[in-house]
Amino acid sequence: MKKRISLLSALILSAALVLSGCSDAPVEYGDSKGSGESDTSEAASSGVQDTSKETDGDQLIVAIQSDPSGLDPHMVTDKAAGICIENMYNTLFTYTEAYGEVAPSLAESYEVSEDELVYTLHLQEGVKFHSGNTMTSEDVKYSLERIMNGGARASQFDKVSSIETPDENTVVITLSSQYAPFLTYLANSLNAIVEKAVVEENGGSLANADAGSGPYKLEQWTEGSSLNLTAFPEYWEEGLPKVNSLVLKTIADATARATALRNGEIHMIIDAIDQEIAVLKDAEGVTMESVPGTFWEYVGMNCESEYLKDVKVRQAVANAVDRDAINTAVKMGNAEVLKEANIPSTHEYYGGDEVYPARDLEKAKALLKEAGYEEGEITLKITVGSDWQYQVDAAQMVKQQLAEAGIESEISALESGVYFDGLNQGDFDLTICGWSGFVDADEYLYNLFTTGGAYNQQKYSNPAVDELLEQGRSTLDKEERMAIYKEAQKVIAEDAPMAFLYMNNFTVAMRDNVKGYTVHPTATTIFLKDVYFE
Repeated sequence: MKKRISLLSALILSAALVLSGCSDAPVEYGDSKGSGESDTSEAASSGVQDTSKETDGDQLIVAIQSDPSGLDPHMVTDKAAGICIENMYNTLFTYTEAYGEVAPSLAESYEVSEDELVYTLHLQEGVKFHSGNTMTSEDVKYSLERIMNGGARASQFDKVSSIETPDENTVVITLSSQYAPFLTYLANSLNAIVEKAVVEENGGSLANADAGSGPYKLEQWTEGSSLNLTAFPEYWEEGLPKVNSLVLKTIADATARATALRNGEIHMIIDAIDQEIAVLKDAEGVTMESVPGTFWEYVGMNCESEYLKDVKVRQAVANAVDRDAINTAVKMGNAEVLKEANIPSTHEYYGGDEVYPARDLEKAKALLKEAGYEEGEITLKITVGSDWQYQVDAAQMVKQQLAEAGIESEISALESGVYFDGLNQGDFDLTICGWSGFVDADEYLYNLFTTGGAYNQQKYSNPAVDELLEQGRSTLDKEERMAIYKEAQKVIAEDAPMAFLYMNNFTVAMRDNVKGYTVHPTATTIFLKDVYFE
């Protein structure tokens, strides 16, 4: 017997947050979403088209904090690229307004076999790509295999054993074993369906091309300035998008963004930071909406560096860091301090063990002595992205706090491209960074903490954790899964490949005539297609 699930009835509850009143899309982002101080307000807003009353309704201008690294959905990991891409492409499933739920999208309906190994997807018929060609099952198969064969999120599909296309509108995916987060990953906006012919015409790269079927198509990308998109007239969701063009404007400086919004030069700020919130909370003509978010920050520790390969030294760092003080000074007390691992207390898979209930300077000093080091014998390099001033500020505080424990450190603030290259190559001792957009517990932990994991920049390895996280992916029983992830979080926190800092709220600031936007914990912008002007 098979289970058939229609578009209307299919809301699949993954390992999700239970949020009252309510986040990278589903999107995994390597970008620490911050603000630099290189632009002045005048310079940052220059070139932005006037958005006075006569243009409202035709063009929506949205400020983003950094330039996208590229436009290939299967290859990028940064937040800015994700915002651009999720408005150009569609996925087989999509996030709903309720965080943690997914529903069919390009897959109109689907069936799951009795053993939950075979997923039969029935595609929407007549979906057009921006080229004008019709999407078929061959494009879906090609897209998934392109991810599996070298995409940034290949590990999310490592349990897929075969993909078959019995006809133009049917895709049959067979898994090697049961896989709890599978539908959640099909909804990740960077696991998009691309047009095979366009990819091949561009030599296999979509870094500067558009192979999407989304609500907006690429008009022009001016690197360092803006991405201009226009409404796709043959978009398959009737009545969407509701505005004729979308401009995603790169404005790195927080003051410049806030000034542009107050002046009506832009309509929205995606993911306003605390500095902007303080300035805009009483601004005329501006509204803000905030929800518990999924953007978490941490002090990453390179487990292969000279000193940090010793778990006692890592534990000393984790105990020396004063999370509450950094939250107060850098986040104005608005973030939720993480006292164990990276899954927040609002998530039903939260571990609940306060491994680091408060700063413990004496314990940090004792751990260093147990490791065989006297005060001042260890010097660490703290690497941080200069584009995100609040993380530079946090690094300054960490430097001071470590000094009080007897650990010397030096800060190296690098341009974002250089910074992420070094991070991926392991060229750091400590770093301050963040991830955003996670939904399932597997997203929070697997790629970051399994040996050789796709995002395991800390080079952390613990066979016990590897085993737990493999069990978590293949266990469908919710209670069993929760117990697995509870244990995994505690072990990871105690091993301290990271000193987990805090989980941020997600806030969007808008002109008060902007309507229809859903502020989502993952920071997804898929709901920009619903925006209209009042």
